[in-house]
Amino acid sequence: MKMDWGTGITLTIVVFMLVSFAFIYFAFNQDVNLVRDDYYEAEVEYSKTMDKVKRTEQLDEKLNIELVKNSIALHFPKNVSNNRISGNIFLYRPSENDKDLNVAIQLDTLNSQYISTENLLPGLWKIKVEWNSDSTTFVNNKILMVQ
Repeated sequence: MKMDWGTGITLTIVVFMLVSFAFIYFAFNQDVNLVRDDYYEAEVEYSKTMDKVKRTEQLDEKLNIELVKNSIALHFPKNVSNNRISGNIFLYRPSENDKDLNVAIQLDTLNSQYISTENLLPGLWKIKVEWNSDSTTFVNNKILMVQ
């Protein structure tokens, strides 16, 4: 069976339109989650956050965040007394914002804190630690892949 050129052009246009409509349908049905609900208000505070990050980079001893067995280990600088450290640990899951966690800092005697990964879904997690010591605020960011 032989097609003439008019039928070929018509089929090409119809296939192109179907693919375009399928793409548009798929694009409009994607969930786009912001990291925070107050994203635009938080953007105004960005310069303050950058100051905290710069202050953190100037520390002699850094906060160490690592993935160990079934937990996320946070080792705070030894030169800071653990009863002078306070703050929060934010765990963001970019693909599902309803899985985000906010944990208060509660250090053990070795200036460490462990967060269990048993309740965390496998995948990419962004960790933001905002901590205070002697009325100075620091911010650490880390991306971890939980298995």
